[in-house]
Amino acid sequence: MIGTAVIGAGLSGLVRAWSLVKRGEEVNLLESSPRAGGVVRTERREGFLLELGPNTVRPTPEIWRLLEELGLAGEAIFADSRLPRYIDFGGRLHPLPMSPPALLRTELLSGKGKLRLLAEPLVGRRHGQESVRDFFARRFGSEVAERLVEPFVSGIFAGDASRLSLEECFPMLARWERERGSLAAGAFAALRQRNRGRLAPRGLLSFREGLETLPRAIGERLGERLRFDTEVRKTSPLSGSWRIETTRGTVEAQRLVLAAPAADAARLVAPFDPVASRALTEVPYAPLAVLHLAWDESAFPSPPRGFGHLVVPQRERPILGAVWSSSLFPGRAPEGVTLFTVFLGGSRDPEAASLSDGELAGIATRDVTSALGVNREPRSVAVTRYPRALPQYDFGHAGRSRALEEAEARWPGLVFLGNYRGGVSVGDVVRSALV
Repeated sequence: MIGTAVIGAGLSGLVRAWSLVKRGEEVNLLESSPRAGGVVRTERREGFLLELGPNTVRPTPEIWRLLEELGLAGEAIFADSRLPRYIDFGGRLHPLPMSPPALLRTELLSGKGKLRLLAEPLVGRRHGQESVRDFFARRFGSEVAERLVEPFVSGIFAGDASRLSLEECFPMLARWERERGSLAAGAFAALRQRNRGRLAPRGLLSFREGLETLPRAIGERLGERLRFDTEVRKTSPLSGSWRIETTRGTVEAQRLVLAAPAADAARLVAPFDPVASRALTEVPYAPLAVLHLAWDESAFPSPPRGFGHLVVPQRERPILGAVWSSSLFPGRAPEGVTLFTVFLGGSRDPEAASLSDGELAGIATRDVTSALGVNREPRSVAVTRYPRALPQYDFGHAGRSRALEEAEARWPGLVFLGNYRGGVSVGDVVRSALV
């Protein structure tokens, strides 16, 4: 019998397995596919380095310590933190205001909208559930909610800010309001504390060979503890242990970590805990289509320089946004070529991910060329679809989380792990997986 069986070699499962191994525990990590990393996936194709999942990572202290343990700090590269971000609104790109003076100058907001934003410290507290959009509209005004928050939420969750719970998506903001009465006061206090305790570099992180460098390195360190092409058919609680039946035999473990996608975890717990299974089945996901499009640099009035742009929900702009990949990091495209990573679908337009490659490319091309003043057709490098891309932390999220906590209490040694708990970013996933 081993100490722990971890099911699923996405980033959650990899980090949890590695964390346990460092503590001297005997671990088996079981993965049904032939590769590790889940949606963290990098491919080289026709001279391009493509991120098919996350494009960048914010280097939290937990991530940076992990990189140092794995000997990857020297492989890390960082995007210039001064690169501008843009918001597509009203037929053109506006620089995202990143400071109080920039907020006062921006044409994203009207004069009335700016005055309403400045009144935030005077807004009273409110108790009870509230959507992300309603929270920001109440504290900063409807223009901020529509033109800054909505595109930001689409970029993080591929979600609809009017359906997502503020308390579940951004618990820190809810706490700032409760404890300090103002987001401005809370942000100032948090900034001072963060600067005092900073343990990681600033900027947006990737690696010379892309983000899959991280899961690949963990997989290599795990060695034979990581078993590929091993599908788990059934999990059964025993007296003080667990039986895991796989396509390659049976494993017995004292503890069981379900780091598989929510639907797979639901199937595995259904025979012994239908309540937890139902909670996992009910996790809503937003579908997503990811397109990689390339233009010669000469197609642009001036070479694109920036992180990318997000799109305010508007009829004439169906895309969620685009990362200007070759502007962020070197080596992402051949010399003289510009690579864009464009996102479509999400909760705004869930049917988009099922469109044909040609239809998706046509929509993405029209939106990008219009926003950046390009007068040529791009080269379509890749189209990737995720029917269940990102979990949505809606108003049912707290109840589902409680159901999983209660199941863990009922079944000692059982752990549910994944981006449907504790946050959807790579930083959140790593922090939740560490022990």
